[in-house]
Amino acid sequence: MKQVIDAQWLASRVDSPRTEGIVASLSRLISSGNLDPGAQLPTVRDLAQKMRVSPSTVMNAWQKLRAHGLIETHRRGGTVVRHDVAAPLSNSPTMTGRAAPRDTASWSTTDFSRGTADPALQPDLGRALAAGLRVGNLHEAEREEMIDALVEAVASTWPVSPQAWTTAGGGTEGMLLALQAATRPGDKVAIENPTSPRLLGVLSTLELVPVAVDCDDAGPLPDALSDALRQGPTAFVYQLRAHMPTGHALSEKRRDELAAILEKHPDINVLEDDHLGSVTSTPAHSMALRLPARCLLVRAYCRAFGVDLRTSVIGGSRALIDRIDEYRNNRVAMTSRILQGALAFLLTDPESVATLEHARQCYANRRHLLASSLRALGLDVPEGSGLIVWVRVPNESKAIVSLATHGVIVAGGAQCFVDRRNDPHIRISISRLPDDASTIERFAQTVAAAISGPSRQEYD
Repeated sequence: MKQVIDAQWLASRVDSPRTEGIVASLSRLISSGNLDPGAQLPTVRDLAQKMRVSPSTVMNAWQKLRAHGLIETHRRGGTVVRHDVAAPLSNSPTMTGRAAPRDTASWSTTDFSRGTADPALQPDLGRALAAGLRVGNLHEAEREEMIDALVEAVASTWPVSPQAWTTAGGGTEGMLLALQAATRPGDKVAIENPTSPRLLGVLSTLELVPVAVDCDDAGPLPDALSDALRQGPTAFVYQLRAHMPTGHALSEKRRDELAAILEKHPDINVLEDDHLGSVTSTPAHSMALRLPARCLLVRAYCRAFGVDLRTSVIGGSRALIDRIDEYRNNRVAMTSRILQGALAFLLTDPESVATLEHARQCYANRRHLLASSLRALGLDVPEGSGLIVWVRVPNESKAIVSLATHGVIVAGGAQCFVDRRNDPHIRISISRLPDDASTIERFAQTVAAAISGPSRQEYD
């Protein structure tokens, strides 16, 4: 008989009313066997009422649990624990034979599954917004795709002087607009594999078909790009640096190798995603140096200055920029001059620049400490930069469940692959880690102990 879970019973066993607390508690209940495979979970509304939280909080938790492969929702059968959910890895030794540290209380309120910024490392927007109010032409009906002050602020930071500039909301909107300018629904788009689920989501929204281009630590592989181009894509999308999820950056040598291939395909537009923007100091080797008439670079600033700034900058091909501006003008859209002015201030104000440099150093230090600690414990973690550590695991589902029982919520790697290949990884965000080296080392021990399993043979 199917196990039917009472909403009050489940609510009493959730440690925290936040989304992350629900995810951690249900993961622990599943892995411990308290929730059987196939168990019928209460409705979102019923559980929300019993927990006295909003339905959206429970809905967000359900979405995370579905993404982790722990539950599934049927059209008529409601939400149930998946029948094929992985068995727990309880009491597993680490790769060095030590027992798993039980730091559940320390990590259960932190979400390590998202590559968002640490608000504590972002500047106060008060002075920036005040500066934005002082830009010229406020309240004028004529739209300005990019004000002069912002052009001056970003020009020196751009890898190649572009043919034209424009702005958009956040980085995701910028990439969406760039793809709309470069493609039509149904087109194929060559894209790195693995890549950011965010980019794959944009392709899906625009009804574009991804074509996988495998990568190494220097960027997309030339032979893989050549193979992808034989399938007739209209655009090539890749991340310029701080690659999500692997952390690699396009090298100068690889850029030239890829550009030489693309020069033989004059109809292919090149779209560069610089999602971390000025948060990383890794060099940006743009393809615009070789292909200026068909290359766009989209740089986001949300992780540097906060999501409420909602301003990205797009520079590159005049023809593609004109299409973006025409599209936005037809929809009476414009990035606020106030926000553009605020961004210009943040990029040039000495105090804000110092805050940004401090953030760069903190993120780089946290990433280095976690990655090096995990490698010391025998885990496969690539070098690189960015807010995500990409960790190979023996079994993705087992690793996610086991980490959740230790209070650590991470994201799976399957969503990053175009072809959903069997290459198990997890993604761990470093943005909310502390800066203390010993604490990060203990966190790494918790992670290694949870995911190692009884044997390394599963890697082979």
